[in-house]
Amino acid sequence: MDLELKIHAAKGHFRSGSINLFLDQVQGDKCYTAKPAELVEIEPYAIDANGPGPLVTLTPTMAQKLIDDLWDCGVRPSEGSGSAGQMAAVQKHLADMRQIAFAKSKIEKP
Repeated sequence: MDLELKIHAAKGHFRSGSINLFLDQVQGDKCYTAKPAELVEIEPYAIDANGPGPLVTLTPTMAQKLIDDLWDCGVRPSEGSGSAGQMAAVQKHLADMRQIAFAKSKIEKP
């Protein structure tokens, strides 16, 4: 049975503060894993549409797994307003607070 390429992030040594990325794939009874990437010298600005291409291409499922793993490693977006789940909880809380406030003040809802 062939499975898609998998990506995984895990915390490195506890003192290093690093995060390790792994790529692997199982095909039948064989297992494959990616070696560390090797940087090669190129001419300055030589990368174009016909260049060497990406290191790896992620499917949306793989990208989501990577984001989830990075979150588990303690990595958070540097900007943003939080997750959709957090925002939904805040909105529900605000609706509840408005209902209480209107009831206490005996003001009709707008």
